[in-house]
Amino acid sequence: MKLVTFSVREDTPRVGLLAGDEIVDLTAAGVARSMRELIESGARALSRARDVVDLASRLPLASVRLLAPVPDPSKVLCCGINYRAHAAENPDATMPGEPFFFAKLASSVVGHEAPIPYPPRTAQLDYEVEFAAVIGTRLTRADEREVMPALFGYTLLNDISARDVQFKDNQITLGKNFDAFAPIGPCIVTADALDRPDAVRLQTRLNGRVMQDGSTSDWLFSLPRLIASLSHVMTLHPGDIVTTGTPAGVGFFQRPQIFMCPGDVIEIEAEMIGTLRNTIIA
Repeated sequence: MKLVTFSVREDTPRVGLLAGDEIVDLTAAGVARSMRELIESGARALSRARDVVDLASRLPLASVRLLAPVPDPSKVLCCGINYRAHAAENPDATMPGEPFFFAKLASSVVGHEAPIPYPPRTAQLDYEVEFAAVIGTRLTRADEREVMPALFGYTLLNDISARDVQFKDNQITLGKNFDAFAPIGPCIVTADALDRPDAVRLQTRLNGRVMQDGSTSDWLFSLPRLIASLSHVMTLHPGDIVTTGTPAGVGFFQRPQIFMCPGDVIEIEAEMIGTLRNTIIA
């Protein structure tokens, strides 16, 4: 099942089920008023969503605006170096002994087709395709065996980064959190519909040119290891988003380096999930 948050003519966000080139309006059908409500309701809400597919009203996908699937996550936590090939392309990187994380703030979260303003403070605007897990049930000090049953589904996050800000005095938080630096979407694929998150092909295209082409099979740390590790530091709540790092091919490590400019179209794609597209604007 593919679930989205959408709006029509700037109306209040609604929850929908993606069915080809149509959206089944789950909010109008009384299933859930928001994605977080749907996630918190768990299996009961998903069962109800399946029951109303043939009965609920539908909208053409082209007539709506897709928002971030979870527009208001309480936490977005991104894993740093977690792909062997990405570590190998970075001459200064060492293989981490433990998972490394940084946060994306709520003010940076946007959805599919949302414009990304080019910040005047950077000359090194970069991309990173990241496969992300959406937490379904509360996790505190979890064992690795508890993680997979606690996941609601999967989505994509483009970890937009201002490299010259990020690497100056190790300002990771600032370099990763300009407005619109966390496009998420286009949908959430429920966990029951994607049974091998550790074998998903990922790709980034800049103006149609393939920049990253990798697979989650290249992870250093597994998804259960990443999320269990986090849960021993902080409680994870339904709707929280945890990413799993990026494969090789980011612009900073291209030779010559490649950075995004106003007018560029950046697309990230994953099998089963689809394509998340955004345009850089001045």
